[in-house]
Amino acid sequence: MTSEVIVDEAAQVRLWHRVSQFLFREARMLDEWRLNEWYDEMLTDDIRYVVPATDVHGESADALGLIDDNAARLRQRIEQLLNGEVWCEDPRSRTNRVISNVEILADQGSYLEVAANVVVYRFGHGRSDAYVGKYRFELVPEGESFRIRRRLVVLDHETLYEHGKISIVL
Repeated sequence: MTSEVIVDEAAQVRLWHRVSQFLFREARMLDEWRLNEWYDEMLTDDIRYVVPATDVHGESADALGLIDDNAARLRQRIEQLLNGEVWCEDPRSRTNRVISNVEILADQGSYLEVAANVVVYRFGHGRSDAYVGKYRFELVPEGESFRIRRRLVVLDHETLYEHGKISIVL
């Protein structure tokens, strides 16, 4: 006689659906440049937003990154973007995010580890760019929704020479 672990698949599917809908809503808010609303409604007070350098494989605590923002720095970045202080985002770029392969990697009790693939299409100033990579999130449950405590964007590009810069929230 073999014993099997009985898993509530319906509950897992409901949780995956809630997580996926949350990520899709986040993508829409960012694409619509609703950055203050995104910050206020979707992030924890101890948010960390990280984009490692494209030549760093895996995560290394001492590696130089492209972006490593805490809550205060991310708020400042948003204010600069919305107030026209970032010259390459005046006028603002148009973006369109495609999120796929959403997967709940682990339930750590107080938060979920979530992974997804992403392509962020950016259009503006006569250019079109595609940023391709992977998202890694720590999502803290809040009622029927979540808040993002950690947002890691690992780009698949070998370099950003073609893109030149990252001036949007990936």
